[in-house]
Amino acid sequence: MRISGSGTLSKMNLQDKIVSSGSVRMEGDIECLGFRSSGSARGEGNLIVHGNFKSSGSFNLYGALHGTGNARSSGSASIEKEIKIKGKLENSGSLRVGNGVEALQGIRFSGSSRVEGDLTSEETVEISGSTSVKGNIKANRVLIGIQTRSTGKHPYKVFGNIFATNDLELINSFVEGDVRGRNVKIGKKTEIMGKVYYIDTIEVDPKASLVHEPIQISEITENEIKK
Repeated sequence: MRISGSGTLSKMNLQDKIVSSGSVRMEGDIECLGFRSSGSARGEGNLIVHGNFKSSGSFNLYGALHGTGNARSSGSASIEKEIKIKGKLENSGSLRVGNGVEALQGIRFSGSSRVEGDLTSEETVEISGSTSVKGNIKANRVLIGIQTRSTGKHPYKVFGNIFATNDLELINSFVEGDVRGRNVKIGKKTEIMGKVYYIDTIEVDPKASLVHEPIQISEITENEIKK
């Protein structure tokens, strides 16, 4: 289904992709085989995509975004509830999510992002754009701030805990909770209010600020992030 002007979609299960370059309004839950919008899109319910999602314009959803593929946003996007996809999530624009993000194949934020819940992936979470996370971050690898040279104070803020199964690296970040990883690097201008746990290696930049001395542990379990 292609929309090049102005259109309204009522609650439906569409066995087709939605491709919009105009203005589309979605009333109720919409289920489709793919979604791409380069114009303005507004949804009152949930959007379920059996395939990939891409938005390069203005996207506002008052429900949740669920998908089986990848999701990419390069415009302005606001999702009132959660994002939950099986692929990879990339944001290079402005993104706000109300109830957390789960993207199993990885998360990459290079734009401006605000997440009011947890950030979860089975692969790598990489953040290089100004980001605020009000919950926990949990992934195989967590890399925050290593691709940028920001001069501002703490453009990366995490108001929960960070749990990395393997590598964890933070630069110019503020973390209110604990951080846990196998190999941990705490870079310059990073401030951690909680405790730092590591298994194999730890590096702390002289310009980093830790409230507690790092603690070496023998293993990290998934339940530790909840403590």
